[in-house]
Amino acid sequence: MEPLIRVNKLRKYFPIRTGFLKKPLYVHAVDDVSFEIGKGEIMALVGESGSGKTTVGRCILKIIEPTSGEILFNGVDITKLKPREFKSIRPKLQAVFQDPYLSLNPRKTIGNIIADPFKIHTKLSEEEIMNKVIRLLEDVGLSEDFVHRYPHELSGGQLQRVAIARAIALDPEFLFLDEPT
Repeated sequence: MEPLIRVNKLRKYFPIRTGFLKKPLYVHAVDDVSFEIGKGEIMALVGESGSGKTTVGRCILKIIEPTSGEILFNGVDITKLKPREFKSIRPKLQAVFQDPYLSLNPRKTIGNIIADPFKIHTKLSEEEIMNKVIRLLEDVGLSEDFVHRYPHELSGGQLQRVAIARAIALDPEFLFLDEPT
């Protein structure tokens, strides 16, 4: 059976500023990483702070482009896809990032934050979207009252639950949890 995710020889190098005539230097954030994740499997990528765990996830999600290597999702090398081609795959790959304060728009209500994936990727009516938003809030242990609140009104734990609700909204096949503890 083909794995859901296959990462092969992934590299991500970030350039460091050097002098005008000097040879560019690079930080090797991820260097020759390979692994597979099957459908329904859970995998923990463990390492010290700064070891590239988040960078691997950001490459899989195509938030950043790898320097080299392959990332296959259901057999398709997503590193070769143009943004328009990747758009149909985007809902299937979701993330919950470490700091919900940074990943949630402070100018949007919680209801709008959770509704965004439906508005972007589906043709559901406003009523259908709101019903799904309320259901997702309940699924993560928050009441319907949170729909009209803003991120600054919530605790860190409540914000993390909102981030989880948004990430699972479209029933993704792959969920990346950055620092889940």
